Amino acid sequence: MMEEEEFEFAEDLEAILHLTPEVQLAIEQVFPSQDPLDRADFNAVEYINTLFPTEQSLANIDDVVNKIRLKIRRLDDNIRTVVRGQTNVGQDGRQALEEAQIAIQQLFGKIKDIKDKAEKSEQMCYKWCRKTCFKLLQHVKLKQEHFIFI
Repeated sequence: MMEEEEFEFAEDLEAILHLTPEVQLAIEQVFPSQDPLDRADFNAVEYINTLFPTEQSLANIDDVVNKIRLKIRRLDDNIRTVVRGQTNVGQDGRQALEEAQIAIQQLFGKIKDIKDKAEKSEQMCYKWCRKTCFKLLQHVKLKQEHFIFI
């Protein structure tokens, strides 16, 4: 039962990690690497055979394991750095969004002020025109009365 679960897990993991040739090519162009671990056709057995081609080379297994552990630590550090960087970018993005929202609110406030001032100006113009027209009409009326009586 345990072996079945491990086999299913391995199949699921392989399905997740399988990249299309186009994606693999794009990755190789962006991040070129000579490391055999980065190859799409990586074969663990072949890799181990290159590390330990003979039985005598197994005497150096501790050195190889230490080098691999060091490489893992460096990769972990790089991953942490990238994750922290992404966290900072996310926080910067949130802050920029909040600043943009505040700027938009201020802009809407200014637009409302301009509309209010435009309405007041329109009302003042209307009142002024009404007064001026009324005075003009009164003047015309007086002139007409004057001409009528003459």
